[in-house]
Amino acid sequence: MKATKFLALLIAIVLGMALFTSCSKSTPTSQNVTATPPTDTSTASDATSADATSADYEAGTNAADDIVKTTFADKVLLVVSFGTSFNQSRALTIGGIEAAMKEAYPDYQVRRAFSSQIIIDKLASRDGLRIDNVKQALDRMILDGVKDVVIQPTTVMEGIEYNSIVDTAMQYTDKFDSLRIGLPLLDSDADFVKLADISVGITSQYRAADTAIVFMGHGTSAPSNSDYASIQNALTSEGYNDYIVGTVEGTPTLDDVRADLKQMGVHKVVLRDLMEVAGDHANNDMAGDGPDSWKSILTADGYEVTTVIEGLGQVPAIQDWLVSRTKDAMNSTNLSTKDSATASAAADPGLTANRIKDGTYSITVDTGDSMFRAVDCQLTVKGDTMTAAMTLSGTGFSHIYMGIGEQAAADTEDHLISPQVVNDRNVFTFTLSGLDKRLDCSGQSARETTWYDHVVTFQSSNIPADAILPAQIDVTLTGGSGKSTVQSPATLTYKDASNWAEIVWSSASYTYMIVDGTQYNPTNTDGNSTFEIPVKLDTDMQVKANTVAMSTPHEIDYTLHFDSSSIKTIK
Repeated sequence: MKATKFLALLIAIVLGMALFTSCSKSTPTSQNVTATPPTDTSTASDATSADATSADYEAGTNAADDIVKTTFADKVLLVVSFGTSFNQSRALTIGGIEAAMKEAYPDYQVRRAFSSQIIIDKLASRDGLRIDNVKQALDRMILDGVKDVVIQPTTVMEGIEYNSIVDTAMQYTDKFDSLRIGLPLLDSDADFVKLADISVGITSQYRAADTAIVFMGHGTSAPSNSDYASIQNALTSEGYNDYIVGTVEGTPTLDDVRADLKQMGVHKVVLRDLMEVAGDHANNDMAGDGPDSWKSILTADGYEVTTVIEGLGQVPAIQDWLVSRTKDAMNSTNLSTKDSATASAAADPGLTANRIKDGTYSITVDTGDSMFRAVDCQLTVKGDTMTAAMTLSGTGFSHIYMGIGEQAAADTEDHLISPQVVNDRNVFTFTLSGLDKRLDCSGQSARETTWYDHVVTFQSSNIPADAILPAQIDVTLTGGSGKSTVQSPATLTYKDASNWAEIVWSSASYTYMIVDGTQYNPTNTDGNSTFEIPVKLDTDMQVKANTVAMSTPHEIDYTLHFDSSSIKTIK
């Protein structure tokens, strides 16, 4: 009997404690949601569920990784991602993008490259998965005899990673018949609105009263970090006032996010990454259980936190966007100079004779080949003509020809350039069209009569600055609202092997210009905004100019076109 009463008393105590606990005041909670949109099972068959508790969530490989098994091909589409060591995210994001590319462009062999060497090395060591960096991928294409190359980076913006990809690719312009590079997702004002709409679309189910949705971007030390503010502005202008954009390695910082949340007065926060892949930043810096994660810090601040771990790369709208970027790249200018340096030279006149004072100058010639080495070159300028007397290191070449060997073999002998022998060296004299531009120059072997192709550059670096004449050039401006104009003709100068133009705007409201990713500040403090920028002639130059004429500073996209046929020197 006593035992029965004691047992009943014990049960009552336990039930009472449970009731007390259930009625006590609730404390902030957090939960992780790993999003799993529909995936192409043929591409990511072993990653159909991104459950973070599964054994292959981070380590291991997946079916999409088979893309590294390449074969010989004429046309290659190289998809370049930063990369991730998280297996399932790699399948859903990078693998998803690659699958979309394969479906859209079946005539191309789709290949993979990562820009992060740290991730490449980790995957090779941990999983035995070997993925090329950009240089290795391009070198492999040369060995495979690839002729046509399209490179599509998957980066969100034109930051350090994107520029590094472009810089590496530009070292291979003479290796393929065609080489084209796609733009990142964000390239114009309309792109910010597009990304804002997509971001809201993929998080709409979390929107509710008393809830803020916070996106974690990567951040960068490059000028493009300002893109995050532009994304925020696009969200706000579209009426999405419950959204906040922050970054893990740039600005806005987490402290900026916390200040915005405090001002909003909400009690619930949904965290979601704004990066191609849901890798280390998403899983650890954003959603991790460590004390420094965004989830832990915001939970400690008193918010009820939900985290959504899903890379942008697995969002169909983002995949379609990158497919469209690739289409634009395929229709863009061919960057290849292989067998066509003369064609590129025609588009770039370089420094022409009419912009140099008459006289004779000792210049340097870059031939890129020790067997075809110029030991001296005397440039004579007279009026609109410049003549080069180029001395090679020996007498191994009986003729040279300003073009490729195939053209030389088909041309008449009177168009071949014969040498004079001076001190046991051949001196070839011929007319030049311009300096600092790549020119096809083939040499005929004296012993074999075989023509060998070379690309040479006659450099202006040794010509005194006061011997180069300033000039004026007609410039046209398009873009923006159409209200702004620039002064034409513009003053044209030449330095560091490039043309520079003085751009004088029709207003004093422009605070900086961006050309090829570099910011240029005004050269004046009074009057209309004036800039000195490097320019390319006879091509449509895409530039940005920041104006303060609106309620808030705003970067506007413009196109400048400089007509080389209008150049008039100022003597």
